[in-house]
Amino acid sequence: MDVATALYASAAVLLVIAGVVKVMRPADTAALLDDLGAPSLGSLGTVQVTFALGIFEIGLGVSALVTNIAAIAVVVGAVYVVFSATVLRAMRLGAGSCGCFGRVDAPPSWSHVIGNLALAGCAFVASAGSSPLEVMEKQPLAGVGFVILVGVLAGLGLIVFTALPEALDARKPARGVRS
Repeated sequence: MDVATALYASAAVLLVIAGVVKVMRPADTAALLDDLGAPSLGSLGTVQVTFALGIFEIGLGVSALVTNIAAIAVVVGAVYVVFSATVLRAMRLGAGSCGCFGRVDAPPSWSHVIGNLALAGCAFVASAGSSPLEVMEKQPLAGVGFVILVGVLAGLGLIVFTALPEALDARKPARGVRS
């Protein structure tokens, strides 16, 4: 089984999840865009931009899962590089949320930056390999094992981006308190 393709497919699933959340609850990401000083796009406010970004993420994620167009994998990789840069900027500004999954309590963190860059790298590598559908076609039982692997990897990615930063922050002693 092609590991890069499985990770690429999990990156695509994460795009779909993040896109759905942005469409359903755009306020959290819109607040981050405001904090980052995102430029306005004509008459569109940050809520409308967030909604559009969510639709883009859903479309890109689904396209990555169902096509074998190398350019789509490259775009997925580029999007994850942009996400890394955005998280870095949010960290510098002390933002309380990365804005990715609509969770106010998911602070931007190094694990998020590194995870985004790793998924970008997998997408770039996958652009020269098999698509998720091609890998599934080669698997027994129509790729059920591959689908399960992708689901587990996407779930782990979600944990790395949301719960891991919180858990690491909880381990730090409060300021002024000796451990």
